[in-house]
Amino acid sequence: MEERANGRVLDVIRSRRSIPRMKPDPVPRPLIQQLLDAAVWVPNHRLTEPWQFFVLDGESKHRFAEIRREWRRSQLPDPHAPGVAAALERVYQETVATPAIIVVTSHVSDDPETREEDAWATFGAAYAFMLGAWAHGVGTYFRTGAMRDAPALRALLGLPETRRIVGVLYVGYPAEVPQRRRTPATEKTVWLDRP
Repeated sequence: MEERANGRVLDVIRSRRSIPRMKPDPVPRPLIQQLLDAAVWVPNHRLTEPWQFFVLDGESKHRFAEIRREWRRSQLPDPHAPGVAAALERVYQETVATPAIIVVTSHVSDDPETREEDAWATFGAAYAFMLGAWAHGVGTYFRTGAMRDAPALRALLGLPETRRIVGVLYVGYPAEVPQRRRTPATEKTVWLDRP
């Protein structure tokens, strides 16, 4: 029994993919809560529990889509170029159509070592969520990037200076599952044997 369960965990780890295209079907709120409840059990040095999750829905998701669209516009060399308005509208519509959006944040400690460990622990919680979601047939796409420091996004969440955004999880049932390959671990592993 235990070996079968372990095999399922390994299958989930190997088969999980980032899902850029999702169906519009809603992800049940109790399932999202169950996955968040599991996510907080990741390793966390000193048990600081630095994570906080913001689940965007309704008006907050529309506001996030506006912020994302404006951020993209601000990064363009010519925001008035032909086709830009349509592309930015697609960014907005795709964001609003995402069934669930979760902003994953971490506490920012004054101590540099704790700050670093807390950020990694918080990403670990996001990854645990992703694996749990995949085990339930739910896809995720974890987005990072400079937009996480956008003042408008921080204001939407009401984040104090003591919190940072680690990433944003897009959550939904896969419309398609991309196929990917990875370099075998044997090519990325160095065994240091004792003499």
